[in-house]
Amino acid sequence: MNRTYALLFGVCFLFALAGCERRETAVTKDTTQSAIDTTKQAVVPQPAKAQGPAVISGAALDGQKIFYSTTYGKIKVSCASCHTDGQPATVDTRWRVGHTLVGVTSRTSTWNGAFKGDALQKNAYGATMCAVMYEHKGDDMATVMPQSDIDGLNAYFDAIKNNPNGIKTNLKIQWATKPAIHEEDKIDEKAAAAAAKAILKLPGDPVAGKDIFGHTCAYCHSMNEKKVGPSLDKAVKDAQMAAKVIRCGSGAMPFYAKDILTDQQIADVVAYLQQQLGK
Repeated sequence: MNRTYALLFGVCFLFALAGCERRETAVTKDTTQSAIDTTKQAVVPQPAKAQGPAVISGAALDGQKIFYSTTYGKIKVSCASCHTDGQPATVDTRWRVGHTLVGVTSRTSTWNGAFKGDALQKNAYGATMCAVMYEHKGDDMATVMPQSDIDGLNAYFDAIKNNPNGIKTNLKIQWATKPAIHEEDKIDEKAAAAAAKAILKLPGDPVAGKDIFGHTCAYCHSMNEKKVGPSLDKAVKDAQMAAKVIRCGSGAMPFYAKDILTDQQIADVVAYLQQQLGK
């Protein structure tokens, strides 16, 4: 009898031991599989983060200071008044008159072919022309900027070349008439008059014009106070003049090419100006 109980006890013990081994194996397998899954999850490629603005230092920092300086010439404007450099801004609703300078170092010509080859870096991709035309720093592009300033701007343009929204291909600026470089130079008056006439054929919307004015003209002009430019109640004689100046520029005022402001948008601004001036 005792042998029978001993035999039964032995069989039960063996079954219990086998069950424990199966459970331990299952737990070990699950744990191992979890570790494998975790490893697999760890090597899943993550989406690349968007590249942020360049870190500026050295000569590029000097160039950045020039880019933002509104005291570089006699006219209180800077490169940043007309061009973006891709730097983020908390609030920036300005519609700039010029194209971005992000990617300019990859272009083989600027200013509709005025600068090519060695002339690109020699003139900081056209900055010497802007210094003469719009900042009134001097009259001669060859001497208007010291070499250290040209080197600084070149370094800055190279530093920002991968900033957001760059343009690396050459641009065809859609100007109505070739701009006058020096104050004594004259634009093609016939072409300018034709451009203004085409604009004034369009029905202008003063409400839309007010919004456009706020994004563009208002940074340099007030209706009755002098800012960077003269007050418009004194400067704007009539609609024809307003349309011509906006499209073709005048003195230190840059022109708004057709790929920056359309004829309709300028017609809207002119309508707003006429309304504000009581004409």
